[in-house]
Amino acid sequence: MSIKTRLILSYIGMILMPIVLIFIFNGMLSTLVFDDKLDYYERANPLKLTRISIYRSGKILRQLNMDYINNKEKLKDIDYLKSFDKELDEIFLGMVIKENGEIKYVSPIVNEERILSKLPGFGENADMEHEVIQKEGFVVGAQRDFIIDDSNMSIYIIVDLLEWDAVMSKARIFTISVTIVAVLIVAFGLTFSMYRGIIKPIRKLKNGTDQIKKGNLDYHIKEHGNDEMGELIKDFEDMRLRLRHARHMHIKYEENRKNLISNISHDLKTPIMSIKGYIEGIKDGVAKSPEKMDKYINTIYDKANHMENLINELFLFSKLDLNKVDFVFQSIDIVKYLKYCVEDLSFDMEKIGGIIEFNQGNEEIMVRADLQKLQRVILNIIQNSMKYKSDKNLIVEINIKEYEEFVQIEIKDNGKGINEDDLPYVFDRFYRADKSRNTSIGGSGLGLAISKEIIRAHGGDIWAKSEVNKGTSIFFSIRKS
Repeated sequence: MSIKTRLILSYIGMILMPIVLIFIFNGMLSTLVFDDKLDYYERANPLKLTRISIYRSGKILRQLNMDYINNKEKLKDIDYLKSFDKELDEIFLGMVIKENGEIKYVSPIVNEERILSKLPGFGENADMEHEVIQKEGFVVGAQRDFIIDDSNMSIYIIVDLLEWDAVMSKARIFTISVTIVAVLIVAFGLTFSMYRGIIKPIRKLKNGTDQIKKGNLDYHIKEHGNDEMGELIKDFEDMRLRLRHARHMHIKYEENRKNLISNISHDLKTPIMSIKGYIEGIKDGVAKSPEKMDKYINTIYDKANHMENLINELFLFSKLDLNKVDFVFQSIDIVKYLKYCVEDLSFDMEKIGGIIEFNQGNEEIMVRADLQKLQRVILNIIQNSMKYKSDKNLIVEINIKEYEEFVQIEIKDNGKGINEDDLPYVFDRFYRADKSRNTSIGGSGLGLAISKEIIRAHGGDIWAKSEVNKGTSIFFSIRKS
């Protein structure tokens, strides 16, 4: 649920839920506040209570009139008259019975001197029923005067206003208390809901930012639903993972930079020291014969060429790494192009007693490639096969597989193979399985790294499979045009 929806529902809840809870609490607690007489709502509603009072007092007066007509002596029975008291008491009415001016019976609810001393006399309000006489602190709701034998009897139905006010105050206090409790419950519930939905994730984010400030990019914040805060936490987690990846890449870059400087220094220092040694030999007169002089000069020339090739490849790799090499892509028939490459490399293979094979029909497969850059990839891979060949005659096979959107090219040899531990790193710059970095086999250690960058620029991928003493397969893919 979104925060906007949650807030709308909270506002609605703040209005409706207290009302509902007030009704529920009134129904549950009214019996604890009032006696088990009338329903609380009847007692707390003045208009309804007035109607009930008029109805019941009128009913009692009609009954007394009937008794007076049918059996006057019955009205002199105090116990009989007391039977009406319970029904009157439920609606805060009381009964007073006077005979010849003397009080014979008083309901407990109106048994107070301030009431009894101010009651009207016999005949003063005869047959009063629908009019009321309000005295100080009470109301005479009805008065009925009877003459029975030689006795004058007056029956009063009275409302004690002070008792009424006390009950109403009690009802008001109860209603206010229930309202406050309902509002507190609703407020607490909504606050807790908002805390879980907003405050809690904000605290999570604060803890996360504190951890990032401390450099701890491994601190993980658990997901938090699908609302706005949940999306914010997901974005925060994405940022944290990106920062962690960036830091990892920075550390890796620094390590690669240090290794690069070390490798360049080593690969350049070795031929320079060799050139320097041969030049010193010439200066000292060690190369006395023309044959020895030619050998020294040729060696110096080869070492200089090696340095030049290393610098050129390093320069090319740097430009590829910075995306500053221009590619000229065009549609070519990859089958025809590979046949041309095989014919071009066959002469070099024959010189070392090896062969190169490409068994593919004349079916045309068009791809999008840069001819010169793709030729460099194939040349780098095959030169590696020639450098690391085994004692047996070298056989290089080129295979091609066609897929819906790309073609896959495999260059496979039967050379020494690559250890499983070294295989994931063969495309890294300056990486060599030969940790001594022996330069007798030539090469810069950048060939496969350059090939990897070229293939990626073509929108493809490159990978290797190998078994020691069985051979190596280099695979790369190119998109169709």
